[in-house]
Amino acid sequence: MDKLSKRKGIMSVLLTAFMLCALVVPAAMPALASLADGTSWEQFHGDAAHTGYSASTAPNSNVLAWMSEDIGAIPGSSVAVAEGKVFVNCGDSLKALDESTGAVLWSSPASVGGQCGSWSSPAYHDGKVFINGEGAYSAADGSPIWTGILPGNTNGGPMVVEGKVFVGDWGGNHYYCFDEDTGAPLWTFEVSGYAQGTPAYAEGKVYFTSWGYVGDHTYCVDPETGTQIWHQDGLNLDTCGSPCVADGKVFVTTYGFYADGEIAALDASDGHIIWGPVTIQRTDSTPAYADGKVYVCGGCMSYSDLQTYCFDANTGALIWETPVELGLGMWTCSVAVADGKVLVGKNLGLFEYGGIFALDAASGSEIWHYHHGGSSPAVANGKVFTIGEGKVWAFGSIAYPDWDVNQDGSIDILDVARVGLHWGETGDPGWIREDVNNDGSVNILDVAVIGLHWGE
Repeated sequence: MDKLSKRKGIMSVLLTAFMLCALVVPAAMPALASLADGTSWEQFHGDAAHTGYSASTAPNSNVLAWMSEDIGAIPGSSVAVAEGKVFVNCGDSLKALDESTGAVLWSSPASVGGQCGSWSSPAYHDGKVFINGEGAYSAADGSPIWTGILPGNTNGGPMVVEGKVFVGDWGGNHYYCFDEDTGAPLWTFEVSGYAQGTPAYAEGKVYFTSWGYVGDHTYCVDPETGTQIWHQDGLNLDTCGSPCVADGKVFVTTYGFYADGEIAALDASDGHIIWGPVTIQRTDSTPAYADGKVYVCGGCMSYSDLQTYCFDANTGALIWETPVELGLGMWTCSVAVADGKVLVGKNLGLFEYGGIFALDAASGSEIWHYHHGGSSPAVANGKVFTIGEGKVWAFGSIAYPDWDVNQDGSIDILDVARVGLHWGETGDPGWIREDVNNDGSVNILDVAVIGLHWGE
C-alpha cells in the first residue's frame, strides 16, 4: 500500500468512525467494563452474587507484575478492580492504586474497623467506591460523596446493586439497606446473632447469613422492602461466612468452634437444603462457583488442618481436595476461579497470608505458586491481585482487549487510526491487531467493534 492510499484509508475510516460512533456509542454506554468480560472485579468475591468467577484470563506462571509499598492493606480483605484502579481497605484509609503499576493514586481517611482478621472489602459501582465505617467516595480522586453512615463494626463488606448498598453490623444484629447515591437509609433487617457476612444478591432477592455460637442462619429478603422471604436454620454449625448464589442455589459454609466445618447448598427460591451439609475444614470462606462446580477452602492454623476443595454443584459429591500436608487454604480466604485455575492463599499465622497458589480447576494439581500474597484473590484484565503483609501483589502481564488496538489502555480515535493504516488488507483471521474482529479482513466491522467499546 503506497502513502497516498494509506492517507485515503485513514481519512475514510476516520470519517466512517465518527459517523458510526455517533450511532453506537450512546447505545453502548451502559455496557462498560464488567466482570462478565473479565475487565473488572467490582466488589467482594467479584460480583453481587459472590460467584468468585471471572471471565478474564489468568497467568500461567508466577511472574510478578508489581508489588505495592506497604500501605497497611488488611489481611483477609480483598481488592476491587475498576476504572484502571485497584481499591484497597487499609484500615485507617481507603486507597486507590494504579492497576498497571501499583502506585498509590489517592488515599482517603477512613475508619473501617472489623473483627478477627476482617475480610471487609471495598465495593465499586458507577464511579463510586464504598467501604464500611464510612460510605461512598469518588473513584476518580477519592473525594467523599457521603460518609460516616455505613457501620464499621463488621467483618463483611458492602454489596452494591440496583441503586442500593447492603451491609451488616457485626455485633448489632442487623443488615441495612441504603440509597447508593445519597446514603439515605431505606430499611433494616434484624437477624439472630452476628450479622457478619457480606450480603449477596441474585435474581431480585438478597441473601444474608448470621450466627450465634452453634446457631446457623441464612435469610432470603426482598431487596425493595426488607421483607423476609425465607429463613433456613437447619445446618449444624455457625454460618460465619458469606453466601454464594449461582445456578438456583445458595452455597453456604459453617465454622465449627469445637469441630470441623461444613458446606451445603440451599434452594434459592425457598431455602430447603438441596445437599449437605458436607464436612470440610472449619471456615468463614465464601464458596466460588464455575462450570457446575463449587470451590471452597478452610482450616484455621493451630486449630485444624488447611485444605481446598472442589465439589459437584448439583450433588455435593467431592471431586478433589488438596492434601493436608500442603496446607492450602485458610478460614478467611475466599478462592477465585478464572481461566481453568483456582487461586487460593496459604496462611502465615492466624490472620496473615504468606503465599498464593494457582491450582488446576479440574484436578486440583498445582500450576504455580508464589511465596507472598494470598488473601482472597481477585482476577481482572489477565492479572491476579491479592493482599499479604500489608502490600498488594499483582501477577501476570497486562492483557489488552482486542479493541484496544494500540494497547494504550484507552479505546479512542487512535485505535481507529491504526485500523485505517491497514484498511482493506486481508490475511489469516487475527493475523494483525487491526483485524479487531478476527475475520481475516480489515474493514468497517473492525471499526464497529471499536465503537462498541468507545471511551472505555
